Amino acid sequence: MVVGALLVLTNASIGYRRRALISCIDLAIERGEVVFLSGPNGSGKSTLAKSLLGVIPLVYGNRRCTYQRVAYVPQSSGFEVQYPVTVTDLISQGMQGHYTLRAGVARRAAEHAGPIKSMLAELKLESCARSLLREVSGGQLQRALIGRAIVGNPDFLLLDEPFSNLDRSGRGEVAAILKKYAAPGRTICVIDHGDAIERSFYTRSLEIDNGHLVDAAA
Repeated sequence: MVVGALLVLTNASIGYRRRALISCIDLAIERGEVVFLSGPNGSGKSTLAKSLLGVIPLVYGNRRCTYQRVAYVPQSSGFEVQYPVTVTDLISQGMQGHYTLRAGVARRAAEHAGPIKSMLAELKLESCARSLLREVSGGQLQRALIGRAIVGNPDFLLLDEPFSNLDRSGRGEVAAILKKYAAPGRTICVIDHGDAIERSFYTRSLEIDNGHLVDAAA
């Protein structure tokens, strides 16, 4: 494995039902990298994201990782909001052991209350903290999903189009949160189309082009 690498794909192909969308991937994501991933609609960005996380098996090749805790922000357009879950409940899911059914769960829940409250305030979700997910706007849901991901301080954070459903002001607020989260040298991969964050924020840019993953100009 590459020294310091958090995640490595070697001679990998990714896709569904043995049909490759992206082939010949040799990728090492180092600790502390902030990676920007772009590509046309339907090129396989979300499929690659799920393959990086190990949710979808590789069609071919090898995947190795050294991270302990990973968090994923899916596209909010595909997130199920009909379950009776509040915004606070959703963010709470990001705290390790928050719902563990064993001795001490009440104490852990109390310990987690502070970080959860702080995250609600930081993402400007205090006014809808007790609202069900189906009652909030698309932008509020997107911020709650991001809050769930970062509240537990994962080793590797992967976000799939985190700025969708956000207006200009909302994109700026979320960009500021991600910059603050990345500052201590955390490892992040952001899938996006636009320039919600200036490219200088990223340490590396990747692009899916005609079924191949290539380095792009930052």
